[in-house]
Amino acid sequence: MTIDCREAVRRMWAYLERALDRPQADELDTHLETCRRCCGELEFARHLRSLLAASERGEPMPAEVRARIELLLAGGPET
Repeated sequence: MTIDCREAVRRMWAYLERALDRPQADELDTHLETCRRCCGELEFARHLRSLLAASERGEPMPAEVRARIELLLAGGPET
């Protein structure tokens, strides 16, 4: 089965947490092999997870990253 970008993005956090079953992870891997947009989304999610983990360790999140996240959470424009 082939998944579309919407489904790929929906699965990404579970994928990063290794919470997908093998068939779902395989479908996402297959999609990522050909979709540059979703590869970028995955890299962003990985980077965001590392920033959040650093924040939990007491390392401050860069102000520009925090501002962009707050804007997105508030429903502001994506840039």
